Amino acid sequence: MHNQQFFRWHYLLAILLVTIGLSSCGLKMRQAIVLPYNTIFIGGAITQELRINLNRYLSAGTNARMVSTPKDADLLIMLNETNGKQILSYNNLGQVTAYRLITQITFYVNNKEGDELIPSADLFLTRDMDFSVSAPTAAEALEVLLVSDMRQDIVSQIVRRLATLQSKKPVVTPVQ
Repeated sequence: MHNQQFFRWHYLLAILLVTIGLSSCGLKMRQAIVLPYNTIFIGGAITQELRINLNRYLSAGTNARMVSTPKDADLLIMLNETNGKQILSYNNLGQVTAYRLITQITFYVNNKEGDELIPSADLFLTRDMDFSVSAPTAAEALEVLLVSDMRQDIVSQIVRRLATLQSKKPVVTPVQ
């Protein structure tokens, strides 16, 4: 009986120490972003997968709702996506053994009055992948997975930049 109390006391002490450790390291749950805008429009030349991911994240992670036309939006996010692939290496038979996947996103954010809230910025992501001539289907599946991962990364970076709009004033460009 005394042994069980000893283990229970150590168990509770371990839980307490882990809780204190996690709270002191700054770990906290991601909270919804409160934007000073009620509606968001996403436009530009992007893949359907990126559009869906961004729509889903903004719908669930912000107070704003997504709209399908720019005239109904308080906030306009304009994006241009470019994807590519570079050969990194060959084997001794001249067959490709590695690729670099590249995704570049250029985007800017304006309010409905046309004021620039986030100036045009480039996000540039790469992932290197091995390629096996003997398993091309597996390589294709890996490529799809890596590209999807890059798009998730892009969504996270855009949302982090949108979070700065909570306290940001529009950038005024001087007329020349």
